[in-house]
Amino acid sequence: MRFLKLILSFILLLSGCSVFDDDGSKKTTIDPKKGYLYLIDRNTNSLIMLDSQLFELKRWDLSILTPDSSSQGLTFDGKYLWFSSAGNTDMIFQIDASDDSLIVVKSFPAPPNKRGTIRDIAWDGFYLWAINSGSSTYNIPATLYKLNPQDGSIIFEYAIPTPEPRALTYVSTNFDVYGRGASAGLYFTDVAKKVIYKFTPDRPQFDTAFSAPVPPRGIYNIYPVGLSFDGACFWLINSSGEADHLYKLNYRGVELDRFDMPYQRPGPLVWSTVNVQEKAPPIVIAVFPNSGLRGSTINIDIYGSEFRKGQGLSVSLENGIIINSVTFVNSSLIKSNITIDINATLGKRNIIVTNPDGKFGIGDSLFEVSNVLMIPHLWLVEQDMDTLYKIRIQDTAIVGKWNTRLVAPGGSPQGLAFDGQNIWLCASGSDRTIMKLNLAEDHISTITSVPGPTTLGVLRGIVWEDGFIWLVISGLSPSNGKIYKINPDNGTAVDSLTTPGLEPRGITFANGLLYCNDTSIDSVFVYDVQNSKWISVFATPTPPGGTTANRFATGMTWDGANFWIANSTGNYDHVFKVSQSGTVLWYFESPRIGPAQITGIVYTKN
Repeated sequence: MRFLKLILSFILLLSGCSVFDDDGSKKTTIDPKKGYLYLIDRNTNSLIMLDSQLFELKRWDLSILTPDSSSQGLTFDGKYLWFSSAGNTDMIFQIDASDDSLIVVKSFPAPPNKRGTIRDIAWDGFYLWAINSGSSTYNIPATLYKLNPQDGSIIFEYAIPTPEPRALTYVSTNFDVYGRGASAGLYFTDVAKKVIYKFTPDRPQFDTAFSAPVPPRGIYNIYPVGLSFDGACFWLINSSGEADHLYKLNYRGVELDRFDMPYQRPGPLVWSTVNVQEKAPPIVIAVFPNSGLRGSTINIDIYGSEFRKGQGLSVSLENGIIINSVTFVNSSLIKSNITIDINATLGKRNIIVTNPDGKFGIGDSLFEVSNVLMIPHLWLVEQDMDTLYKIRIQDTAIVGKWNTRLVAPGGSPQGLAFDGQNIWLCASGSDRTIMKLNLAEDHISTITSVPGPTTLGVLRGIVWEDGFIWLVISGLSPSNGKIYKINPDNGTAVDSLTTPGLEPRGITFANGLLYCNDTSIDSVFVYDVQNSKWISVFATPTPPGGTTANRFATGMTWDGANFWIANSTGNYDHVFKVSQSGTVLWYFESPRIGPAQITGIVYTKN
């Protein structure tokens, strides 16, 4: 059988790039899930797409990304492929492969600072991982990097205990009904040790998973350079010139099958059920402004993803709203001029974006038609100058400004909340009070107040929800803070829960769920009531011009469709508008840059 496969490989090299003949029958497959394999052919500097019969469906030229044959890594995030190159390029690219030519969605230098060689990359559902074989010139050991996929900044790095790592893949929980399956974690190959290793991020530890399969020509031809997992089995590429094979391995690494590849230098690969050639429908996630007055004509910005330029791109806000113009800006932004009929139905409505190919996406209840002109504002408080600001979102103009020392002489104003009529302020310092404010044009006073529930920790963010004030306190224990549910009439704490980290700051409710950010973990978390635990949903934004070291998210609020998150780190004081999935839609500088120390933020419709 092995001899016949070698003969078959030789025939394929002469006749074409398919393991099976394309006879029109789809009954013969190597993969019962009928997914796709994407791999790099270094010999031709190409990205190749194979179907479940290992028939070549598509080939893309990689020379537009890297001119030499230094193609290295490949992974898939569910929407886009990611590709890494070494050599003179030394970059990581997120690429759209839905057209004949690859389109770069984003790119950043390979870590660390284009030193060493990134051999492969992997996606874990939230973060990008890159494996570097090191550099003797720069005295860099083989290292595994956890990266922020937005800008490529390094979140964590782990020295690898093997000399020549190559392929990398992420395995999520995959146990069958009998509890069998590969343990979750990152798996990587080492061509010197000829072994596949496992790394567990939750408790940083490297373990041997299984040995690499031995090619027919013997152990000296073991050279595993590609690795992927399809939810049940591993797919491994061995590429050593005389032994270019694709292996299908079970979760223990036992060889189930071997296919001789019709490529001379196959490299990294990734498996997916997604056909990256199919254009995804547009996703609509936000609109600004998100309301309009009957009888008015206004400009709106529509945010999302997968918007495509071309004849046929259209926008609809349903009956009663005329679309005067649609302007494609990029795949994430469309500008439109609209006229709202004087008799248009009041209330919220959907936004529908249709791409030139006819695929459409619906943003549910993102725009509101009103009889009253609504001018949304953000209220910010900063503790350096003890100042409360009212900022008109449309042009970020400061339309109100108050000295909080008049109501909180002990300083340290922290959180802001809105009960539908009044602004509430939480002051830590020596006051340790939550107060409802009376705000006139040039006056600030306290209507009523309640004390904080404890004398320990620092009182931080607050939010009003269903008649109660929720307060987050940081530093109550060596590793956690706490959130209290407080009766605003008498200050009684009626409930509490532990926060996910030591330094929680902002707190808000969105669609009935409790969200909190934390500066010690740089993440936004949502509380899973059913399982009584916090789940990380996305990383806090990295400020423009900065790195992850400049992240210090403080206040957080919700406008009915998106989050607003304040960042306060010296010259990187910004306010970010962020989608529910963590995509930064817009940002602006805080009223003061430097030692401003923005703490609290709250959104109001008017």
